[in-house]
Amino acid sequence: MATFDLLASGLIGLCIIVSMMRGMIAEAASLIIWIASFLAAKTFAVPFSEIAFRSFEPRPLAVSLSFIVLFAAAWLLQRCLRSLLTGAAQASGLGGINRLLGGAFGALKGILLVTLAVIVCSFTDLPQTDGWRQSVSAGYFESLAQFAVPYLPAALADKIQYQPL
Repeated sequence: MATFDLLASGLIGLCIIVSMMRGMIAEAASLIIWIASFLAAKTFAVPFSEIAFRSFEPRPLAVSLSFIVLFAAAWLLQRCLRSLLTGAAQASGLGGINRLLGGAFGALKGILLVTLAVIVCSFTDLPQTDGWRQSVSAGYFESLAQFAVPYLPAALADKIQYQPL
């Protein structure tokens, strides 16, 4: 196994272990929390900056601070909700199933993280190195990365090219 394979396996394994410890409810809620917090902060940053940071100059600083404050507030509020849901699952006796499904969710999360790392590495010379080319799993992750290309900004998508193994 090449270094890439060991690192990819290690990251996926770590994600599985952490997600099994946290459980599916906590993992799914965490994903929803990050997305909802980002959307709330993005939607309300400008109006909130007019109220909370009216005297701040330059305006981009005020909007940035608003984004950070709103993101943190939404994240904390939803984190409390996640704790309540996880506690309810434990109390109802679904702890084992919750953890097993959490492990499956962790595997998907690990695969996604390795795929994102492959996308980032595509902007470097790493995919052309011998260690990368000798990897058993790099080709699979490059194939997964190709699915993300249409969703990237055009300036980035044009720079992603993998040579066939």
